[in-house]
Amino acid sequence: MSPISSIDVARARRSRRVLFIGNPTRYNDVSQWAMVRQWVALHGLEPIREFEGDVLCVIVTEDILDGRCSAKESDTVQRARALGVPCISVHDTTRIWQVTARVRSRIARTPVAR
Repeated sequence: MSPISSIDVARARRSRRVLFIGNPTRYNDVSQWAMVRQWVALHGLEPIREFEGDVLCVIVTEDILDGRCSAKESDTVQRARALGVPCISVHDTTRIWQVTARVRSRIARTPVAR
């Protein structure tokens, strides 16, 4: 595997793609998960479920952060961290807002096509 270059990190930070990993089961977790996914889409970002291409950040359930997950989910989180992609709890809305701020502001400045 080749070393990560700063250009790879810069490209990922311009991405509009937000990866969601996990399957929330508790009522509060399910509600928060749905709310964050909707917020992401409403702000011009693209919620995805598979790690393909550049990803701005990864939103995960508490179970994923605690290591209670499948091998595939664990590998995906490790891959994201190795690439310098922030992995954020679905409940940490402040950090989600901060990590996505630059991309959201760029989207807001983009003129709407006529």
